[in-house]
Amino acid sequence: MLQLKSITKKYTKGSAEFIALNNVSLDIEKGDYVVITGPSGAGKSTLLYVAGGMIHPDSGEVNYNGKNIYNQSGKEKNEYRKKQIGFVFQQFHLMPFLTVEENIRLACYDKSYCSQIGKYLEQCSLIGLKDKYPSELSVGEKQRTAFVRAIISEPSLLLADEPTGNLDPENSAVLMSLIEGFHKKGGTVLLVSHNPDASKYAQKRIVLNQGKIALN
Repeated sequence: MLQLKSITKKYTKGSAEFIALNNVSLDIEKGDYVVITGPSGAGKSTLLYVAGGMIHPDSGEVNYNGKNIYNQSGKEKNEYRKKQIGFVFQQFHLMPFLTVEENIRLACYDKSYCSQIGKYLEQCSLIGLKDKYPSELSVGEKQRTAFVRAIISEPSLLLADEPTGNLDPENSAVLMSLIEGFHKKGGTVLLVSHNPDASKYAQKRIVLNQGKIALN
């Protein structure tokens, strides 16, 4: 399904160079649940964003169903991100001037998916908050809204970057249960987390350290 092949990504600041990913290769099959762990600065988020078509690697390939997404046109990459990928971020990235329902509706690339919003709001205990703005929500409610937004168009692959990083244990457990539900319905999950409990949900665990895979 998704193959990262010999991925290298470097960042420079002035004369200093930082290698975020150093010749990393990873195969993700349809239906996998993969958790990536490792210390801060290990390259975890960079790996996630490269896989999602958001950060262009300096070298290597990201092949989705056999096609290198970084050899495609900008329009094709946008279609990949819009139709195949759902993102859940630690910082939520909700539009502050839109309601819960409006934030989710933005992610419906086809109007037919909007008919499912009520179902997911009910499932995530948000139905009574659909007309609220992000500033009126708790941290857990914001993250559940972000989760619904990520899956509303039924992506093939859910990419989650420290999704429980701002949550208390109770809300973390709720969100991880929702992600597990997405996986049980056939979705593929690639999740970056410092949370030691995250690995118990996964089929595969990968440890990154200094831009390299230390264990898989």
